[in-house]
Amino acid sequence: MIPSSHQPYIYPLYLACSNTAINTVQAGQWEISKTSDNALTINPSSLRKADHSVGLSINGDSSKITFNGNELVNVGTDQTINGTKIFNGIFQVNPTGTYNNEGIRIAKASNRLSQIQFGCDSAQYSGQIQGQWAAGIMIRQDTMAKEFVICLTSDFGNDNKGLRISADGNTLSFNGSVIAGTGASTGASNGSVNYSAGNPILWGVNSVGTEGGFYSDGPEIYWRAKPITLGSVPP
Repeated sequence: MIPSSHQPYIYPLYLACSNTAINTVQAGQWEISKTSDNALTINPSSLRKADHSVGLSINGDSSKITFNGNELVNVGTDQTINGTKIFNGIFQVNPTGTYNNEGIRIAKASNRLSQIQFGCDSAQYSGQIQGQWAAGIMIRQDTMAKEFVICLTSDFGNDNKGLRISADGNTLSFNGSVIAGTGASTGASNGSVNYSAGNPILWGVNSVGTEGGFYSDGPEIYWRAKPITLGSVPP
């Protein structure tokens, strides 16, 4: 029914109204109205509000759309979004600009892995480009255990690349070398420093044994397998 409203400048279209009575509201009746402030509203007739706080509303200059009093996302304006929003599928943010057009992608795979990827191609929602990084849960290829990893996406599937925390949280490794936690005493390479509480310090050309370089067994410090005597330094 399209009635002539008894209120000035209000033009409603009623849906599922009574066909035997005028200006009545029955259960399940809806209305589409142009209101006195020139807004367009869609709501149940029994829940009509002067401030348009119920239902769907488009304001008079068509610059804002709200649902139950809350503004919906407007891609053309700056907005602050409050509350929890759940997105199904891949979520990607693509900035604009000639030199700043690489995006951020948040994805969760069907195998329950989840990652944040940095430097994504803004023109695609899968795959990878050169220099793209990722941080998140990944699967080791040798043990199939889930680890937390920071690495280049080009190194996916390579267990000896990136910074990794083991599935049990006890081991930190970098590019295949254990640098802290369980097994840290075996992770150093030549010319590096390897230290973990309770383990020897090895530093020098030969860093995998005590036969060369600078190292400590705890009580004493050695240089090229000879003990170093420590004493006071004269002023």
